[in-house]
Amino acid sequence: KNGKKINHEMAIEAAICEMLVLDNDSLFGKWDYISHQVIASPFKAIDYMDKMDIFGYKFIEGYDTISKYIVIEIKKDGAILDVIDQVMKYVDWVQSEYAHGDYSMIQAFVIAESFPGDVIKKRDDECIRYFTKGHRPTIPCMWNSVRLIRYEYLDNRLTFEEI
Repeated sequence: KNGKKINHEMAIEAAICEMLVLDNDSLFGKWDYISHQVIASPFKAIDYMDKMDIFGYKFIEGYDTISKYIVIEIKKDGAILDVIDQVMKYVDWVQSEYAHGDYSMIQAFVIAESFPGDVIKKRDDECIRYFTKGHRPTIPCMWNSVRLIRYEYLDNRLTFEEI
């Protein structure tokens, strides 16, 4: 650590993975399956594959049916504009590969030490997807579920605050 900041992204990743599995009351909720560094791109050489920092899902209570997916991108420093494109690339991948076109099944988070105004504006302007649900009649839907979470490391404790 360095003051209120953690020097290694993997340390933040490990702490969040544990929290997602154990803590119902966290900002992120409790998830049934969590993994880290999950491939999120078509097959190519391993050095060029895109990897989500954290990916997971939760079941409908009492069933083995997935109800929601989680995508988390972590930056140990302050967020920059590129992180918005990065998280949306992962959201679009999950939508097409797992959620069968239903963006409402996806919750996305970007976690960073800070979020400049231009990153917040880009999220507000570009993290929107339109899709349809149902058949005869179809239901037009809008998705805009990218949440920005600021982290702080204080008194040997990692805390999170939504921006």
